[in-house]
Amino acid sequence: MWDLEPSARSEWGRLRRVLVHEPGEEFKSVVDPDEWNWSGLPRQESVADEHAALVEQLKADGVTVDTLGTVGSELAESLFVRDVGFAVEGGIVVGKMVESTRVGEERRLVERVVELGAPIYHSVHGSGGFEAGNMIWIDESTVAVGRSKTTNAEGIRQVRTVLETFDVDIVEVPIFGSTESSGQTHLALVFGMVAPDLALVYPQAVPAEFLSLLSDRGIDVVEVPMREQRNRATSTIMTEPGRVLLPNGNPTVRSALESRGLDVVTLDIPETRKTGGGLKGLILPLERDD
Repeated sequence: MWDLEPSARSEWGRLRRVLVHEPGEEFKSVVDPDEWNWSGLPRQESVADEHAALVEQLKADGVTVDTLGTVGSELAESLFVRDVGFAVEGGIVVGKMVESTRVGEERRLVERVVELGAPIYHSVHGSGGFEAGNMIWIDESTVAVGRSKTTNAEGIRQVRTVLETFDVDIVEVPIFGSTESSGQTHLALVFGMVAPDLALVYPQAVPAEFLSLLSDRGIDVVEVPMREQRNRATSTIMTEPGRVLLPNGNPTVRSALESRGLDVVTLDIPETRKTGGGLKGLILPLERDD
């Protein structure tokens, strides 16, 4: 029996345990933000403060927080731990990072997961590319996987083979891009589930067929405006059913969620946002109720 049996087959069930990484000295290795497709050069101390505020909120909501620990000196995007893998039915599936600046994050995740006492079910390899920021649970038996520069057909094929073992289907979603896209957009930046029957979507980035699929499943859609998509409004964290952590500065989305009875907690992440990511990418759920 393993010490940790991770599993997370929803985006909205009560969040029990997560893995995070506070940005450290590796963050200072970035000199030219353009080389990293960042929108500026964020201050490491400020990003660390924003990250600490998130961790404090998670703990206040009863979430157990594990840390990744020391990472490679140039792995400046290691704070986005969700991108590297995901938990399912007692184990971890590790992706394969496509951008050269992120290669090596996979090994550190494997090392830490094994230290925590959980098995590795699969590591995407060969010509496969798979970043788990492109994977969103629609329900406990269906995931949406965005296909873009950061996740290719071979990567999806390998992950599909693993998920089929647990009777989980994949819906592929070609991503047209965000409002600031270089083709590296993750699905989490344009689509997010906040309840079994409620989604946040930036509709310009996904095919009409995907919106039809959501409608056919009885899922109501909140359309995220362009400015709030840039502000990472779809990249939310549900700590329990009905309670959502939302980046500050998204009044349209906040109003829509509150009008549907959700408890909205806002967090400031202006410096983190410069790196291209959002709140959801900062946690890898290890244990979440279905």
